[in-house]
Amino acid sequence: MKVFITGGAGLLGSNLISELKKRGIDYFAPTSSECNIIDSNSVSRSIYNYNPDVVIHCAAVAKYKIVETMPMKAILTNVVGTCNVIIACESNNLNFKTKNKEKIKLVYISSDHVFDGKKGNYKTTDKINPLSKYAKTKASGELAVRIYDNHLVIRTSFCGKEFPFDTAYVDKWSSQDYVDLIAPKILDEALGNNNGIINVGSKRRSFFELAKNRRPDVNEGSVSEIVKTSDVSILIDTSLEIGD
Repeated sequence: MKVFITGGAGLLGSNLISELKKRGIDYFAPTSSECNIIDSNSVSRSIYNYNPDVVIHCAAVAKYKIVETMPMKAILTNVVGTCNVIIACESNNLNFKTKNKEKIKLVYISSDHVFDGKKGNYKTTDKINPLSKYAKTKASGELAVRIYDNHLVIRTSFCGKEFPFDTAYVDKWSSQDYVDLIAPKILDEALGNNNGIINVGSKRRSFFELAKNRRPDVNEGSVSEIVKTSDVSILIDTSLEIGD
């Protein structure tokens, strides 16, 4: 088993690498200079040279303020970059077809923000309704990846190993969890037999409940304080239906 990771220097990518090392699995996580995600030739060359069984596509511009103020950067990375990865996988399949190699499994890391947060407990079959520019780029990537036959779209949400804020909302819900707990679950799915779209995360809970797990002294806050003044859409409940 050989695993190729884009965005290996990021929060999720670095945790996936740690998990791959623990499991003794062969992997390649090129730097941005070794594999420029917005350069189709660079992506194709990197994937061809390594010839992986699985590609986990983590690379993305994910900071909302950057996406809102520099949308072209997000389009190039999150949309064009994703298309470059798809094309590279398909081209590699054709190049190695004569060697009876199975098609590369392409795993796309998506977001719970493809939903509008109005009802929560979203199923994989629910209609997406991305509101922010970031969410729209992730939804665009999802749709493109689904053109590729051997794909797995993972909708998820994660934070660092520690809750990053002093205050957490008691009235905003999600299936978010800490990256060290999410990464092994994502890797299990990436290396498994599932295809299509799946949800990965924890059961529905408030951000305050999430925070309390690792920051007992966190303060309670209410999202109602910022809903009316925020420049971006505040998603109240992006929780996902998570299987047992």
